[in-house]
Amino acid sequence: MISLRQLQCLVALADTLHFRRAAERVGLSQPALSAQIAQLEDRLGVLLVERTRRSVLMNPVGRDVAARARAILRDVADLEESVRRAGEPLSGTLRMGVLRTLGPYLLPHILPVLRNRHPQLKLYLREEPGQRLLAELRQGELDLLLVAAVPADDDHLTVVPLFGEPLWAALPLDHPLVGPGPLSGGDLAGESLILLEEGDGMREPALDLCRQAGAAEHPDFRATSLDSLRQMVATGLGATLLPALYVRAEAAADDQIAVRPLHPGPPVRPIHLVWRRTTSRSDEFRLLARLIVEHLPDVVQKL
Repeated sequence: MISLRQLQCLVALADTLHFRRAAERVGLSQPALSAQIAQLEDRLGVLLVERTRRSVLMNPVGRDVAARARAILRDVADLEESVRRAGEPLSGTLRMGVLRTLGPYLLPHILPVLRNRHPQLKLYLREEPGQRLLAELRQGELDLLLVAAVPADDDHLTVVPLFGEPLWAALPLDHPLVGPGPLSGGDLAGESLILLEEGDGMREPALDLCRQAGAAEHPDFRATSLDSLRQMVATGLGATLLPALYVRAEAAADDQIAVRPLHPGPPVRPIHLVWRRTTSRSDEFRLLARLIVEHLPDVVQKL
C-alpha cells in the first residue's frame, strides 16, 4: 500500500529536485528517501524520477503523481487539523500569506487582539508578492491569504472583501503641490508618477487615477518596495502614490517627503481574505475576517 511517507518524499523531491535537500525537508537520510521513492515506483509500476549524477528530473508521470500527492497530503492535514480544533475555533496551526506591502502595517492592529482572544492559535506568516502567494495557496503550502488582486474566474477560491486602502500622494519637498489639506485627482494632471512593479494591487488603481487625471506612469523608474518608492521621492525623482497604512506607519513621519490625501474618491487598493473552497476551515476563516474588520484603523475604508 502507498504510504503517506512515500508521498511526502515524492513531493519534497518534486519541490527541490535535489535528493539531499528533499531528505532534509522530510527529516530522513538521503538513502532512506531514495528507498521511499523506489518503493513508491515499485508499487505504482512506473518510473517517476529520472536520475543522473548531476540532476534530478521529474518525468510527466512523476509530475502528475506529485500534484496528486500534494492534494492528498493537504486533505490529510486538513482532517488532522479539524479534529484538533473540534470545539475550539481558530486554534492549532494557521499558515497565512500576506502582501509584503500590507502585512507590517496592518497586522500590528490585528495580532494583539488575535493572541488575546485565541491564544491556542499558532499563526505562521509569509510575506510575498501576490501572485506567488496565490500559487502557494493553490499548492497547499498556505491556508489563506491577505491579498489585493484575485483572479475573477477562479472557482477554486473563496474571496471575502475586507476593506479598501486609500492611496495618498507622496511628493518631493520642493514640489509645487506641497501644502496643507487634500489634493484632488486633477491636481496631478501632467505628473509622471513612480509606481510599484506588478503584484501588490497598487498599480491598477494608480493607473486608473493617471488615466482620469491626465497623469502618467514615469517612463524610466519603477520601484520594488514601498521604502524604495519613498526614497525615490525623497531624492526628487518624482511623485508617487503610497497606501494609507504605510503612510500612517512610516511615510507621515518622514521629513524628507510630503504626503497628502486625495479627495474626493481617492484611488483605493481593495484587500481580500482568500482561501481554497475545499478547506474544512471556512467557518474559522470567516470568523477571522470579522475580527479583522472589527479592528481596522480609521485610515482604511470598511466594505
